[in-house]
Amino acid sequence: MTIDRRNKSVWKRLVRYFVAGAFTVLPLVLTVVAFSWGIGFLSDLVGPDTFLGQRLSTVGLRFATNPIVAYALGWLSLAVVVFVVGFLVESGLRGFIRRVIDAVLRRVPLVGKVYETSQQLVNMLDSGGDDKLKGMSVVYCNFGDRGGVGVLALLPKQDIIKINGSDFYVVLVPQSPVPIGGGLLFMPVESVQQVDMSVDKLMSVYVSMGVVAPDDIPERAPQHPDDKMGDHSTEA
Repeated sequence: MTIDRRNKSVWKRLVRYFVAGAFTVLPLVLTVVAFSWGIGFLSDLVGPDTFLGQRLSTVGLRFATNPIVAYALGWLSLAVVVFVVGFLVESGLRGFIRRVIDAVLRRVPLVGKVYETSQQLVNMLDSGGDDKLKGMSVVYCNFGDRGGVGVLALLPKQDIIKINGSDFYVVLVPQSPVPIGGGLLFMPVESVQQVDMSVDKLMSVYVSMGVVAPDDIPERAPQHPDDKMGDHSTEA
């Protein structure tokens, strides 16, 4: 009996050691997983086998025969071009360069729309971008009746969009564990509730894959009797 108790004590101690070690290295593992996902995502976008990667390799093949070296030289050439453009911009040619690019790309029907949207996103990260990010709010979206399944999302702006006579908000649901993308949803106004949470806190929830999920979110009083968060409408 004494031997059995001693064995159980040893096993409990070993399990406690393992659990303590697992929780210690878990943040490191999650960080590695997040970066691995990000590297894989970038590889799918600009890797050697992608359209952009092949173009960069073509540039590098003028100076080297090894495919990997040629790919690296292609990126180096692109970095030099970006550096030169940055030098010209800082020299006072920002407005001129932007006007030239706008004049060329905005005239192309489909490309112009994509360029305009991309420019708006980049401007958010440029000077004054913090103010625009602070203007976003965190919301809780219900799918079905209130009290059912829902998701925490980001509300870029509180403009109401009318579709076939119904009011909708445009919300962005980040993806986990790297919330740099996600799904863009048109949610009915009555299914969107504003919550008292910062954008940084929302990002930490998705980066941690729910490990840092908030225990309780303070209820925010509605701004209007019908629980709508804004009175600005935009006709679709």
